[in-house]
Amino acid sequence: MLLQPKAKNARSKRFLTNREGKVVENQKTAIIIRGSSTSQVIIDTLRDLHSLSKPNVINFTKKNEIHPFDDETGIEFFSRKNDSSLFAIGMHSKKRPHNLILGRTFNHQVLDMVELGVERCVAMHQMKAQVCAVGTKPLMVFSGEAFSQDEAMMRLKNILLDFFRGEAADMVSLKGLELVIS
Repeated sequence: MLLQPKAKNARSKRFLTNREGKVVENQKTAIIIRGSSTSQVIIDTLRDLHSLSKPNVINFTKKNEIHPFDDETGIEFFSRKNDSSLFAIGMHSKKRPHNLILGRTFNHQVLDMVELGVERCVAMHQMKAQVCAVGTKPLMVFSGEAFSQDEAMMRLKNILLDFFRGEAADMVSLKGLELVIS
């Protein structure tokens, strides 16, 4: 049986009640972590990922000595400390250039991770288009049979949808469509 911590004052009581299970859960929070060495391509990718999922994301700007496939304790510590269930880690090395790792945690334990290689990145601030408002949900387009048949691609699709989910919307206005990710 696990011991439940007891609140000693009103502030810690509010904190503990916020962490309890709820009928309608809060939105998923993501943490964006820079690895020990990052390239400009990865920095731009992480910056755009942060701006696209803005209200529900925590960005770590300092470098962290973290290797998610070797040791998961760093991710689990950051997840527990920031109460987040999604993470993105950007790294760069000679063997794995421009490496982006997206993943999920459940109960602050690593559930699954996907490793992606970024070939090139055109940052949002380099585009001449208008910047999207905070909290805008993008329209996600997954084209091809691989996203419905291949297990790894289905997992990637699920992680990306979790990352950009935002608040639940009953109806979508086509006139208000600002951002499409394909």
